[in-house]
Amino acid sequence: MGNITDLIKDVAGKNQIIETFAAKVIEINTETASLHDPRDAYTVNVMRADGAIIKNVRLKASILDLEQGIISIPKKDSWVLATIIDGVETRAFISQFSEVERTFFRFKNEENQYLEIDTTADKLQIVFKQKKGGNTASPAKPDYNNIAQIDFSGAASDPTISTTFYDENGKEISKNSFNLKEQKISINEGKTIFNLKDKEAKITIQDGFEAVISDKKTSFIKGNLTFEMDEKFKIDVGGKSLKLKLEELIDEIGKITVPTPVGPSGPPINLPQLTVIKTKLEELLK
Repeated sequence: MGNITDLIKDVAGKNQIIETFAAKVIEINTETASLHDPRDAYTVNVMRADGAIIKNVRLKASILDLEQGIISIPKKDSWVLATIIDGVETRAFISQFSEVERTFFRFKNEENQYLEIDTTADKLQIVFKQKKGGNTASPAKPDYNNIAQIDFSGAASDPTISTTFYDENGKEISKNSFNLKEQKISINEGKTIFNLKDKEAKITIQDGFEAVISDKKTSFIKGNLTFEMDEKFKIDVGGKSLKLKLEELIDEIGKITVPTPVGPSGPPINLPQLTVIKTKLEELLK
């Protein structure tokens, strides 16, 4: 099969006949052994209105060039316009679509670097990658290293934007995401999470640190330590609050008696002041 460019030149030079007809897509010929993505498809099978089936109708000019191109994949059972040059079915290609399932763009430069843009109705993915070995890579079965990737999921149940970065060997080093519905930002695969809500921001860091800042209160939690501020302060360690322990200390001080030559002493003469301090604690701590 020649490519479309050569066929067009033949049509122009030899006055060949071009026939276009409506057809139904009955099979998407995905590339299970694709160099890039097993969902890739370069041809489809269609059925004409008269029941005739035409196989391997091309979706791109050169179906032998598997490393780059711009392709729209029609939905199965959708209607298309297929074009045949000079009555030769092996020269058939899809010229118009009614419904598109997926579109992908794959561009390549002289350094064997690639930009891929892959989109469906609810997803968009952008990938930057490079062929292993650069210009010396084997053309028969090349392998690729991702450099960076951006994903957007527009699903109503989970709208998310994520970015992923890789080292020179294609190993993932950082993945960050932003959930639009939950207003949640995840940094480095969930090691740091920001939850953004109306009048509240929450930061969670792996290994037990959490901070909440809102119009009502600010709190910090690290392990079993809690520090909270609103109209009062709260300091708590393992369920034991600073306020409670200070109150217990004041109560014990108010019970102090000491031995004297004539017997034990009475309560401290500054007990009223201690009671005032305990009352002040109520105003500051909780």
